[in-house]
Order: sequence, then C-alpha cells, then structure tokens
Amino acid sequence: MRSLFIKIFLSFLLITLLASVTTAAISYWAQIGPYAQLKNRLEQHQYQSVLHTMAVTGIAAVKILETGGEQELVSYLIEIEQDADDHIFIVKADGRTFSGRELPSGAADLVESVHRSADIQYIIEETAIIVAKPFEVPGWKETVLIGTIPRITWPPSFPQGIQNRKQFNDFSFHFPFGLPLLIMMLVAATGCYLLARSLTAPVRYLRAAVQQMAKGDFSVRISLPLGRKDEIADLSRDFNTMIERIAFLIEAQKRLLRDISHELRSPLTRMNVSLELVRRQPENAESYLLRIEKESDRLNDLIGQLLTLTRLEGKVDNKEKEQLNVSELVEEIAGDANFEAAGLDRRVQLGTLDNAMVLGSREMLGRALENVIRNGLHYTAAGTVVDVEVVQDEGHVTIRIRDHGVGVPEDKLEQIFKPFYRVAESRNRDSGGNGIGLAIAKQAVLMHGGSIEARNHTDGGLVVVLRLPLQNGT
Repeated sequence: MRSLFIKIFLSFLLITLLASVTTAAISYWAQIGPYAQLKNRLEQHQYQSVLHTMAVTGIAAVKILETGGEQELVSYLIEIEQDADDHIFIVKADGRTFSGRELPSGAADLVESVHRSADIQYIIEETAIIVAKPFEVPGWKETVLIGTIPRITWPPSFPQGIQNRKQFNDFSFHFPFGLPLLIMMLVAATGCYLLARSLTAPVRYLRAAVQQMAKGDFSVRISLPLGRKDEIADLSRDFNTMIERIAFLIEAQKRLLRDISHELRSPLTRMNVSLELVRRQPENAESYLLRIEKESDRLNDLIGQLLTLTRLEGKVDNKEKEQLNVSELVEEIAGDANFEAAGLDRRVQLGTLDNAMVLGSREMLGRALENVIRNGLHYTAAGTVVDVEVVQDEGHVTIRIRDHGVGVPEDKLEQIFKPFYRVAESRNRDSGGNGIGLAIAKQAVLMHGGSIEARNHTDGGLVVVLRLPLQNGT
C-alpha cells in the first residue's frame, strides 16, 4: 500500500467498523446474548419466588380464617402489609389495602387486569417485579393479592454521591448505553493514537535530522522501517538525497576554492620572482618583464574563464539568442584552430557537416566548441588529426570531436568536465591549460538544452559528443 491517503482513509474506516462491530456485539450480548439469557433466568427466578411467597401467605390466611375468624385474618393481613421485608398487599374490592398503605406504582393497573381476566398478572418495573393474583377467601369478593420483590439490576450499588436510580441513569453509565459508548471511545481513541503515532514518528525523525543538518552535521540520515512505501518514505529518501547533494556541493566548493587559490598562486609567485630578478639584474629586465606580462595574461585569461563558468553555472546568459548554422560555426572554429596549430604537426579534419540550425548564443556555443577542439589538439598525437563531424538526426544535431591521443581512464570520463580536474598521467598544466575549458563547454551546452559526454574510441583516443536540440525540433 503506497498511498498515504489510502492508508489514512482505510485506517479510519477500519477504526469506525471496529467500533461499530464492538457496539453491536455488546448490544447483542446485553439484549439477546448470554447476559440477556442470564437476566431472564434471574427475573424468572424472582417471579417464582414472589409467587411462592404469595401462595404461602394465601394458605396462612385461609388457616387463620378457619381457626381465628375474620377479625383475626384482618389483623394478620394488616401485619404482613406493614412488614417492609415481604411487600405483600391485600387489595379489597374498593381498591384499598387493609393496612391503608399505598400500592406500588403500576399495581393499581394490575388489579384492574386481574379483575378482568381472573388470572395472574405481573409487570417488571425498573426497580421491582410486581405480581397480582386473585385472592379467594370465602365471603370476600374481588379481593386481589399483590406481591412485590426488588429487582436485581446492574450495578448492584450506586457510585458515591448518587442517591437513586434516576440520578444514576442521568450519570450516563447505565449499562445499555454507557458501557458500549465507553468501549467504543476506548477503541477509537486507541486506534487513532496508534495511527497518529505512526504518521508523526517519521516527521519527528525528519525534524531531528534537519536540526542536526542546521548545526553543520551532513552525515545524518533518516532511517525508516524496511518495506515502507508511501509519501513519507519518498520524502525521507529525497531528504537523504538532498543532504548527500548538499554535502557534495559544499565539498566541491571547498575543492574549487583550493584549486583556484593554487592556480592564482602559481603565476603570482612567478611574477614576484621575476620582479625580484629585475631588481637584482637590471641588465636582463626586458626578458623578466616579458615573463611578467605572460603571467599577467595567464591570470587575466584564468579570471575571465572563471567569470564565464560562474555565469553559466548560475544560469545567467545575457547574450542574445540567434539562429545558428552549426556546420558553419564548426568550420570557422576549425579554421582558426588549424592556423594556431600549424607548427605543431597537428590539425583539425572535418568530416560530415550536415546543414543543422539551432537557436542559441553564438559566443557561448562557439566557446564550447572551441574549448573541446583545442583540448583535442592538445592531446592528439603528433602527426595526427582531430576529427570533427556534424550529423543531424531526429530533433537533434550531434557534434563528434575525436582526438588520437592516449584517451582517459574509464572511471575519469565524467570527472574531466569538472573545473580544474586533470588526469595526471597525460593531461597536466603544461599541456592542458588550466582545466576550466571542458567545464565551460558542459555548462554552455546544458544552458542550450543539450548534453555532452566523453568516451574512449575503440581504436584509441578520446571522443567528445555534443548534442543540441534543433530549432523548432526540425
């Protein structure tokens, strides 16, 4: 399950279903299930107990009437009605009791039912079970015997401060309603707590990692349980990737500053040495001044290339875009390169030149091509050529530049496009310039929506491939 939305939706749905099922199960248990059966058996037992007491009372009343007469029977009935433990009443035809005590709530209706049906009637009140039956005594008509017994209910005692059953019901914990609600709330609260904890735990890990990163610790990583696949896991992986990238960029920046410092220090050192020699050997000042001029030009060129690289890496290109014929631009650069390399026994050889048009900055693309071609002339073997061809394919134009040198180790092919990077075995400062040219070429091509890569040719030498999108994809 990958979507966090689906997880939350199904989790809440499951919690709701569990709460509903739990409530239904408790309701079944209370109304239909084993508890209801136990309650019914208990009520039936109490009902039989009341009937038994009433039967005993009736037999005793008949015996007293036979032995002591009616006056003795009335005295007996008054006595049992006043007994708070038995709760037995004899109702006369006029609806009054012999003792004058009031009947329990609902008993009067039972008396009327007994008069109509001449049979036993009973009701189950909230606090008592009331039974009524005809009381057949010779000479007495329409006399009814009433028996009551306190109903055993849950809970057997009230909480502290609750004085009667009505107050307890208002207290909202009466079994049929309060307990299911309480259990449902506990189930829902537990489920929501676990869900919230599961969702917020990765956020806490992320916050702790951000705090460590803010302190300068870029070694921190977020670790989540294996197999987790959702938006939070994606965010954690992206965060780890971001930290790795930031750490890499900071280290690259430090390395670049070290390289720039070294590149600037070397010509400055040579200039200082030349100045000192001018003071000591005024007669040779001309040659030392020429050396200072050469180092000054080298510094100026290095600073210019650094500014160009910085502008390109910052995606800042103020040059006006125009339609360019790539083949014509390559021919122009190749001509200049051949003129400069005339005394080096090396030259640029043009191959296929398709008529491909692109939209871009002539200066930036020209600098990219010039840096790659000049780089090839530096490293191609004496007596060989640098092959250049322009091939148009579907939506792109491909420029291949191949030298016939010793090539580059496979694991260094991507590194050569980084500023100041050189392959120590064959490409050093004496033969390869300051190491910024290919970096400028890469940024210039990327700015035009293209790509650049380097690979070793099977027959030797290095091949640099530049791909640029055609104007309007044609």
